[in-house]
Amino acid sequence: MVEQIAQVDSTYLIGGTNWVGRPVPSHCSALGKVLLAYGAAQLSIGPLERRTDKTITSEAALRTDLATVRARGYAVTDEELEPGLIAVAAPIRGYDGAVIAALSVSGPTTRMNRDGLPAVAGYCAEEAAALSAVLGYRQRGARQSRKVGAA
Repeated sequence: MVEQIAQVDSTYLIGGTNWVGRPVPSHCSALGKVLLAYGAAQLSIGPLERRTDKTITSEAALRTDLATVRARGYAVTDEELEPGLIAVAAPIRGYDGAVIAALSVSGPTTRMNRDGLPAVAGYCAEEAAALSAVLGYRQRGARQSRKVGAA
């Protein structure tokens, strides 16, 4: 299970539920998939709960999905938790690089769809990286900027 600790509500009248404090299965939430993919959470023992007809219920299929999360750097759930709900999430890293949390953006499929997900995921990943930097994480291979003439 994964639980949100904070939420910013939409300005739209039709928006998401307040998920703060409401545990949901990790395997069918974008936040949970990020935490599972990077080893920050463990899958519950037992069968994977089917929440919708799109929920991943096979551990093999979930492992494949989690590999995709690691490869692209963000997770997607498209009506896996609840019909009409789509979400992306990106990892937040601590100073040592370990994933310690995730940041997500979700909305109704009538407004947020697969075509626009890469852009939304990009913004989400940028903000997650900024939060990681505040926590002291420095991405390997990131160039340090130097002033011209500085030693």
